[in-house]
Amino acid sequence: MVRIAKLELYIILAALIIASLIIAIFWALNHGEATAAAFKQPPPAAADPADPDKDSDEDTDAARPSDSASASDSGSGSATGSGTGTASGSGSEKSAPNPVIEENKVTQQGLAQITEPTTVKALVFGDAVAASQGASNKDELGWHALVAKELQAKYPGNFQWAFKTTDQATVNDVSTYVPEVTPDTDLIILCLGRNDWTVLTTKNFKQKYEELLSELQALNPKADILIVIEPPVKNIEQNNKFFPYRQVLIELGKKHRLPVVDLWAAFIQDPAPLAELLADGVNPNDQGYRIFADGVLKGLERVLGRKN
Repeated sequence: MVRIAKLELYIILAALIIASLIIAIFWALNHGEATAAAFKQPPPAAADPADPDKDSDEDTDAARPSDSASASDSGSGSATGSGTGTASGSGSEKSAPNPVIEENKVTQQGLAQITEPTTVKALVFGDAVAASQGASNKDELGWHALVAKELQAKYPGNFQWAFKTTDQATVNDVSTYVPEVTPDTDLIILCLGRNDWTVLTTKNFKQKYEELLSELQALNPKADILIVIEPPVKNIEQNNKFFPYRQVLIELGKKHRLPVVDLWAAFIQDPAPLAELLADGVNPNDQGYRIFADGVLKGLERVLGRKN
């Protein structure tokens, strides 16, 4: 009995040993295949000419035989520049550089186009002063002609002027001119205010003027807007009535971050008596429009300064 039990035990042990050997052999075979697969690398792919955004360093690294396994497995010499355009280790061929993307030139908008050889389309809204009434020759000595002459001498661009004015225009009148603004309008100059005291309170004037600014900016956001405060007249009483409206324009310019040309102050501060700057006691003469133009030039230069 004892012998039979021992024999059975030996048989069981032998079976376990044989099973262990079989498992070990299968494990060794499978592990060897996995190891070989892990070291097997595909040959480097040629650069895709349809993808100009690939980084040049990535292209170079892909073509460089970085480990021995990839070099030995290729066998065909594809990593040596055999016509695929990849880099050659011999130095006989260099990898093709990535396409150079040229920096796009920024297209100037608004008044800034004067710095380029193109046309700035300016639109002027206002009253008789806006139209240079009182100048001996509007085309030569009007404020807009003087402004254009100086800026065109300084910059390669030029001006194309359009006017929408009436002699006694108020903000109510100018509000009806808004449709004159087109998508290609580059500069809008508002020259009004001294007639509004006859029809509007300062509160109503401020509201109407602010609505006008909002409409203009919504209609053409790229157009630059210049606010002009008109010069005083010979009549002191009228000047006193207009003065609070001047203050409104200054406040609106600050609020909306728009340049304000204060020609009231410019005429008062000029050494020449006011009477010598006016053609008829109301509208400037040639000397007065020279001061007018100088003020507008300073305002436009401020606009250009903000954009540069």
